[in-house]
Amino acid sequence: MIFRTWSRSWEFAKLSYSTLFDHKHLMVFPAISTTATILVLMSFLLPLEMTGQLDTWLASIDSEASGSEDPTMYVTAFLFYFCNYFCIVFFNTALIASVMDIFEGGQGRIGFGLKFAMKRIHAIFGWALVSACVGMILNALERNDKIGRIVASLLGSAWTALTYFVIPVIVAEGLGPVAAIKSSMNTLKKEWGTALMGNFSMGTFGFLLMLPVIGIGIVLGLYVSIPVALAICVPLGILAVLFSATADAVFKAYLYSFATGKTLPDNVDTLSMRGAFSQR
Repeated sequence: MIFRTWSRSWEFAKLSYSTLFDHKHLMVFPAISTTATILVLMSFLLPLEMTGQLDTWLASIDSEASGSEDPTMYVTAFLFYFCNYFCIVFFNTALIASVMDIFEGGQGRIGFGLKFAMKRIHAIFGWALVSACVGMILNALERNDKIGRIVASLLGSAWTALTYFVIPVIVAEGLGPVAAIKSSMNTLKKEWGTALMGNFSMGTFGFLLMLPVIGIGIVLGLYVSIPVALAICVPLGILAVLFSATADAVFKAYLYSFATGKTLPDNVDTLSMRGAFSQR
């Protein structure tokens, strides 16, 4: 059973990269998302740095005095988390929507994905709000002590697993945060083995994708110059990361669509794949 599940998850991983090779424009979504999160970071960081407020807050964090932190620091941190998660969830929703459109025979155009995400704006807002709250809680635990960091790590891993299918659920069903988490958990209960092995397969593909970039960087660094190596390999590395991140989203869409009986491309042999989703 394990080997069969591994085989099927590997097939889904290959399908994900194959789909992305045919629809490279999907990489635009994570590129825009990354740009948006950088802009969000700068919009918070620069004013705080220019006014000196950032140094004050950092000093209060390092201080051992209880209650020395400014309450506005937490409000600002929450707003940053929310804006950051909103950008990520919005463009991930647009990406998954475009992928599912491709599954149904469409082109998965960028405009389609963005318009679809706008239709789900309320669900996106709610999920970004929940994610920001969870992020704040985990961050507070990490700042506590060693035990707190361990607990935060465990809770963070559990949260990531339980919410694995939340974005596809938002796209397919338009559910709110609580209902989306429940739906994600129900799907994960049946497909946890394939999801786990599939992520390993996707990680393997991502590593293989980065190997040529690393090799080129080493050769150029040794025989040409480090600046030239950086000038060539940094853009290539960014492209590789974007490609891998987009493929991960495509894989998640494949896994969710198959597990829930939704439309898949005609070239996917659903009968032969069904063994990957047997009850464990």
